Order: sequence, then structure tokens, then C-alpha cells
Amino acid sequence: MPQNSGVGGSRLAATVLLVRDGRQGLEVWVQERVSTMPNYPGMTVFPGGGVDRRDFALVDENEDGVEDLWSGRPLEDTADVLGVPTQQARALVFAAVRELFEETGTLLAVHRNRTTVADATPFHADRLALESHRLSLTQVLHRGKLRVHSDMLRPWARWVGTSERGNTFDNTSFLAVHPVGQEPDGRSSETDSAGWFPPSLLIDGWRTGLVRLVIPTWAQLKRLADCRTVAEALAEAEHSDMTPVVGDPVDDPRYREFFTIDRPDRI
Repeated sequence: MPQNSGVGGSRLAATVLLVRDGRQGLEVWVQERVSTMPNYPGMTVFPGGGVDRRDFALVDENEDGVEDLWSGRPLEDTADVLGVPTQQARALVFAAVRELFEETGTLLAVHRNRTTVADATPFHADRLALESHRLSLTQVLHRGKLRVHSDMLRPWARWVGTSERGNTFDNTSFLAVHPVGQEPDGRSSETDSAGWFPPSLLIDGWRTGLVRLVIPTWAQLKRLADCRTVAEALAEAEHSDMTPVVGDPVDDPRYREFFTIDRPDRI
């Protein structure tokens, strides 16, 4: 089986629930995908996307070893929590960081002195190079003397599902705290609109037909809506069950509302 394959040969993917403490409580960053996207067009989603070969890339032989680009929770421990081999665990974390940076300009990384990147604007050219596949995240980190810090990405959920186009994804979601000093911008060719919202408001918008959600996003928003603050969300993440939810869990009472409610579509 290829190293970038998940359950049943599905494509690995990673998404990030970027959260902050807002004036009215916990907020999460979401974006509405443009209608021309091949998968999940017009849906409100978390930043993320498929794992590709760049996310497995190591640095060149004449450069520093890959271990210099990883800090925080040991890779082996991360793999155990995610329930995947170490190569896949590393690629999932790197894909999450890369996709978030490409789609929002938010860079979850630390300097060699372990301080968090507080201003990502000096790396804007690297963001564009990532989007155009001219660079890998490994190369961006090496050039900027940065490291991924695995503790900045808390495992949250894992869903395996098929898009309307028939593509199957094995998606791992991570919870991440909005880094102080940075601000997501939503300037991505894949994004129609984006912003910070209370999870409960997004669920209410879905109920009234103003927000389109797929079941994994809906389920994760419902769980997040029970958290009033970032601290509560981080505590909740410690209890994440990373067993894959495969297909549509129509018989699970936790998701009954999604499959049974008669809601309008006002978009």
C-alpha cells in the first residue's frame, strides 16, 4: 500500500480547527469553498487538504537532518496517538501546517530558540511557493530556520468519507490555538469567504439553511460548541478518540440530527 494511503486505500488528508478566545467566547476559523472546487464546492470547512508527496519529503543530504525540523511531542508518540506509522504521522502534521499556511497565511512553527512565529509576513513568498508546489514545507522550514512544534497541533478527530465526486479521504483533524501576532487572511484561490465564528452560530446557520456542512465538519463543530474557551477546547482534545469514523454514521445517536432534520437550503 502506498505510504500516502489511509483506510481502504483512501487518500490521507489533514485539517486544522484554528481557535481563539473571542469577545463572546470560543471562536473557530472557517472558510466557504468556491463553487468551482472539485470536492465539497460551496461547503463551509476548516482549512486543510490532501497529503501529497511533498509532505513526506526530507531535506537534501547536504542539509540538516529531518529531526532538526521536528520539536515537541516525539514523532513516535504522535504516531501512537494518531494510530498510524511514523512516516504518515509526520506527513499528516506537515500537511496540516502547510495547508493552514497556504490557505490562511497562519504559520504554526517555532524558531530554533523555540519561540513561536509571531509574524508570518516575512514568509509570504514561501507561502506562494507552497501554493504553486515549487517548495515543500520541509524546504520552507529549513530556509527560515524554523521547526514544526507538534504540541501546537492537538489530535482532534479522524473521519473517512467520500466526496460528491467519489473521492475518498482519510482525514485527520487537529486543534490549534491561534498564534499571538498572526492573523489569518483567507486569501486563497480555494476560498470564497472566511472568518471567525462561534461554533454554535455555525450550527444554527446550518439548521436555518444558511451554512452548508458535511457530517465531519458538523460533528466537530458540535463538539467544539460545548467548549466555552480555548482552555476548555484544549482539555477536550486530551480525550480525543482517534479511531476512524468510516462512512456516514446514520445509526449513531450523536449524529442523528444531521441525518434527520428537515432543513431548508437558502444559499
